[in-house]
Amino acid sequence: MMDNNRYCVIMAGGIGSRLWPLSRKNCPKQFLDLLGCGRTMLQQTYDRYSRIVPKENIIVSTNIEYSDMVREQLPELAVEQVLHEPVFRGTAPSIAYVACHIRQLNSNANIVVAQSDQLVLNENLFVETVDKGLDFVAEQSKLVIIGIKPTCPETRYGYIQVESNDSALEDGAFYKVRTFTEKPAYEFAKVFMDSGEFYWNSGIYIWNVKTLIDTITKHLPDMMGELEHVFSEYPNRDERRRRVYEAYTSFPNASMDLAVMEKADNVFVQIGEFGWADIGTWDSLYGSYPKDQNGNAVLRSRTMMYNSHNNVISMPDGKLAVVQDVDDLLIVDTDNVLMVCRKGSESDIRKFLNDVRMKLGDKFV
Repeated sequence: MMDNNRYCVIMAGGIGSRLWPLSRKNCPKQFLDLLGCGRTMLQQTYDRYSRIVPKENIIVSTNIEYSDMVREQLPELAVEQVLHEPVFRGTAPSIAYVACHIRQLNSNANIVVAQSDQLVLNENLFVETVDKGLDFVAEQSKLVIIGIKPTCPETRYGYIQVESNDSALEDGAFYKVRTFTEKPAYEFAKVFMDSGEFYWNSGIYIWNVKTLIDTITKHLPDMMGELEHVFSEYPNRDERRRRVYEAYTSFPNASMDLAVMEKADNVFVQIGEFGWADIGTWDSLYGSYPKDQNGNAVLRSRTMMYNSHNNVISMPDGKLAVVQDVDDLLIVDTDNVLMVCRKGSESDIRKFLNDVRMKLGDKFV
């Protein structure tokens, strides 16, 4: 029988612009079956955490524009299990809002915050790790981030340095955080990996609701003061939601890591080695996707390849791509955008998207 004090928050409000043009504003990556398994990233995340947390205690935090898609893909959720952000304000406000919401339901709640765009290979080991983390925060006033042992000097992830005198850190164990580093250059990433003291920041958080609210209040007192006022003064759900929406536009655009976690003194890393990837870019999707004998990743597409290597191909249903004599390309065709560029050009995709938005508006965004 699952512990009723356990809750999961699935963060599903992002636009996923680094996977443009497959991920679009009107249907971001979390609502797509990126891995071709028959379940979207959001649905896979829900399935994964349903093994750890009672299904009625899983809450999806999303932008109000995506609430209908959440309900369509997860029809088993009750109305109160989908929490809306009226505008994009980063992860700190959305986590603070959902923390106040969960405290209203259960003041003893222990919460795992899940990202909706991650791949986990060993789900049994993952469940064991999160189980242990939830037990830890139930007894300790600590904030926990699951850290992943680096397998390469990846520059797309943040890194966390741990405080430890151990030569080999134990899988599943907890270590106090020493430093955070956001997406380092390759040279630093290699030093971090070789040192054995740094772990990838998975963005999976575990904490008790009281510890979380106390910590956010310390570092973002004005925002938490607004939320505390709304939740204490307006017991009616509809009125409270309206008041939160009014206050939300004044909240800072702040990430949980930068605004809270990097400033707090009670943050610990729990080490996880369960096979993990963040599917946030074309490079990460390529790294996680099955490839043919020539290293080509063909996403759910009908494609004929001739003397071509290490490409990513994504075509709409019913369309055939014939590709000859090309290497290391990203070829993505959607209903109204065709993009052909070099694989590994994440910064260029950002530029393409900005140029499209400035010159052509939101039609192709």
